Amino acid sequence: MQRFAKAYEILGLKVGASPDEVKRAYRKLAFKYHPDINNSVVAHELFIHVQKAYEIITTAEKTWSEVKPEQRSGNAQAHERDRMRINREEAMRFARERAQRIDRMQLQREARQFAHFKKSIFYPWTIAMTYVSLVMFILVLADAFLLTNVNHGYVKAKEVVTSNFLGVDYNSGYKLTFGNGDTIELNSGVGSQITPESHISFAKSLIFSDIPRIYVVDKDLKAHTKNTFNKPPYIFFLIFLAVPLLLFCVDRPSAVFYSAGAFARYAIIIFILAYIIF
Repeated sequence: MQRFAKAYEILGLKVGASPDEVKRAYRKLAFKYHPDINNSVVAHELFIHVQKAYEIITTAEKTWSEVKPEQRSGNAQAHERDRMRINREEAMRFARERAQRIDRMQLQREARQFAHFKKSIFYPWTIAMTYVSLVMFILVLADAFLLTNVNHGYVKAKEVVTSNFLGVDYNSGYKLTFGNGDTIELNSGVGSQITPESHISFAKSLIFSDIPRIYVVDKDLKAHTKNTFNKPPYIFFLIFLAVPLLLFCVDRPSAVFYSAGAFARYAIIIFILAYIIF
């Protein structure tokens, strides 16, 4: 197997890597240096080396691993075994060559599709939205742990906050006014449970000014805690925002790449805006 160490080295693998590892490494490098994607002279030469290394590993090594021929004997049974072995080896060689041709044709087709995609407006848009998603992923994750100083005070007044959607007014939350004049807006679910003359304390997140929870002591001196997220749980957004990040982890022309790219272009920007606004 050491005969093919150079071929493994070209693919960036250790000698004896599994067939799946060989194929993944080949596809990754082939797309990196494919003439339809990378038009430099050096890339073209490297592409040829990668192709040759893949052929050596997938054909020559299998031939090397075949059982060595037995010494020929003078009887007819030994000759028949030799003939069957040769036919089997020819059939296996033909099957390997056919599989290689199919791999090359598929690679060529996918490389042309990816080259066309890279020249379109969708590629920079996809990459831009992926980095936006990465930034938002980090911000949302950090926001879950970074809180400002705790605020507290007595609720002096409470009023309904109304919003209009398509000409219809609806209750979108409550505005609480403290004795010192400061105000805070809460969603309708939590705000409806807090009454004037209650004492509340809370902490806002540093980035998006979210209030994870409110500690309430009502006028009857009963204490309780209210979860006050106006937005979906952070874990949902982290998973949602992580989908485009698959682009950093998968082969560029794979189905996962195109799916994550489409997701990034159309969904991420809408939900990020919705998250910030609401």
